[in-house]
Order: sequence, then C-alpha cells, then structure tokens
Amino acid sequence: MDYKSAGVDTHYAQKLIQNLKQRITATHKVPNVGEIAGQYGGFAGRFTSPQIPGFDVVATTDGVGTKTQLLRRFNYLDGIGQDLVAMCVNDLYCSGATPAFFLDYIACGKLDEKWYDRVLGSIADACAATPMALMGGETAEHPGVMPDDDFDLAGFAVGFVKQGNKLPNPDVQKEGDLLIALPSSGLHSNGFSLVRKIFAEIEKKDPAEFQTMIAHREEFIATWLNPTRIYTEIPKLLETAEIKGMAHITGGGIHENLPRAIAPGLGAQVESPEPFRLKAAPILEKYVERDKLFHTFNMGTGIILIADEKQLDAVRRHYPEAAVMGRLVTGSGVNLSV
Repeated sequence: MDYKSAGVDTHYAQKLIQNLKQRITATHKVPNVGEIAGQYGGFAGRFTSPQIPGFDVVATTDGVGTKTQLLRRFNYLDGIGQDLVAMCVNDLYCSGATPAFFLDYIACGKLDEKWYDRVLGSIADACAATPMALMGGETAEHPGVMPDDDFDLAGFAVGFVKQGNKLPNPDVQKEGDLLIALPSSGLHSNGFSLVRKIFAEIEKKDPAEFQTMIAHREEFIATWLNPTRIYTEIPKLLETAEIKGMAHITGGGIHENLPRAIAPGLGAQVESPEPFRLKAAPILEKYVERDKLFHTFNMGTGIILIADEKQLDAVRRHYPEAAVMGRLVTGSGVNLSV
C-alpha cells in the first residue's frame, strides 16, 4: 500500500497549486496596505505593512484531516483540538513567529453538544497551552450534504515576527550545518487515509487481530491517535540559539517538507532517518514498503532544525531529547537511505 493508493496524491496537489502560482502571486501586493514577503511555498505566509512598524504578520491554516474519522469512531475527541492547533502553530514556528491568535471553522451535518462541547473545549485548551488567544470562528451546519453525525475542522493561526528575523535564513546556511530532529508524539495528523486503509485490511483478513489491537484502549490511543505535539519551547529556543531553518514534518514526510527550509544549492544528507521509533511502525511496515512510509509519515520526527554544530547544546537545553540526523551538503533534495 501507499498514500496514493489510499486516495491521496500529494504530488498532484502541488502540481495544481503551481499551475495557479502566477495568479496567486498577482494578489500579493495590496495597495496602501502592504505585501507578502518571503519565499513562495513556505510553511506560513508572511505579510509586511508600514502600518505595523517593526513586525511582520505571519499566518497559516490547516486541519486534522481524516484522522477525525478515527477519532469519532473510537470516541476519542479529547485531543482533537490539540491536533488542530498544533498543525497550524508548528507551521508558524517554522517562520520564526510567536503565535498570537487562532480561529476555527467547524462544518457538520447536524450540531450536537455531545461532540461539539468536547471539540471546541479541546481547541480552547490547546490555545491556552500554546499560549495564544482563541479569537473566534465559524460553525456551519450542512444538512443533506454531510451525514448528521459527521464533522470536519479547519484552523487559522496568526502570529508576529520582528522584521529582519528571517526563518528560514538561506543566506547563512552552509554545508556541514546539522539537521537536528525533535521527536513527534506519534503519527500527528498526517497519513490517516493510509492508516484507515490498513485498518480496513486488518479487519477484513484477521478480525481477531484487530480486536486485540483496540482492546487495550490507552495503548491503542497512544500508538495511533495521540494528539499532535505543540513545540511550545520554540519561541524561547529562538531567543537563545541561532536557528537557520526549521521544517515541520507533515504529509509527504521528510522528503517533501525538509527542502522547504533549505537554501538553493544545498541538500540534506540524512544518515539517521529514524532517531525516534514510532509505536505504530511495526504494523505500518507489514503493509507499506519502508521507503514509502518515509514519503507519507513523520516516522517519529516532528520538527527538524537546521543549525551550526555549536548550537546543539543550546537546542538540548530546551529539547534534551534532540538528535542529530544528518547534515546539509552541496546539492539538492533529500538523500535518505532506509
């Protein structure tokens, strides 16, 4: 199995966006207001305006994806708000921004307090833990379009960064810079179309095995449904260490996300692609070739930092578990052997 056979084609999605790149960039200058700054295709958008002297506004949006279906199926909505907030906030961090406020969008077939209170409450809890303000949002009922018991989420995070604090900073990146991995809390919120296909295969071929998997609820949740980690120490880290780039490892894995933080002319030589082992890895490896796993899941690494070797101690003061997984080299792309 692979992500594409599960119904998700990340390369096709990128192709469609590239086809519209010219029309998108034509909107980037807003007369008498400001303009988009920074590279195209980064983890978050950066907007500079003379009306906000000294700072740029950084914004990003994301969702929880089809993980929501499994969270509903196994009645585990306690961490869904953290999934939503983390997927957005971790992207803000990759631009060097400090989170400020968050908005949510909830679409459902029929509103029901049985799930709505848990979902919105968990979003509020995750915002408080970041910390950032939950400014507001929108809840929309779609009767006749979505099943009554179905819902989907999207989030929007906004932060600020001082002008001149550029992240990634390709001007200072050089061959030999370290790739420093920070562990994920699990699968986070990506690759779940493939996870659901694997679950369906196990249920079909060996129902008893599947019942054994889900029988120990706490272990099952920790392995498959654990909330996405919010890397709350990043703003403090950026005050004490010189970080040259940061990649949030989401859908598409290391191969698609790490290059977004690397300067042109440089590539990534990943010598230790799996410094942190996913609890789900043994089952995933039974159904998916390892190479394809690294093109779909984070495989235990949630954030990759780019920094000079001298900064490793400073990183470990905030993240003691940080592991060196490779270095920047002359070239392009990601050289990763599994």
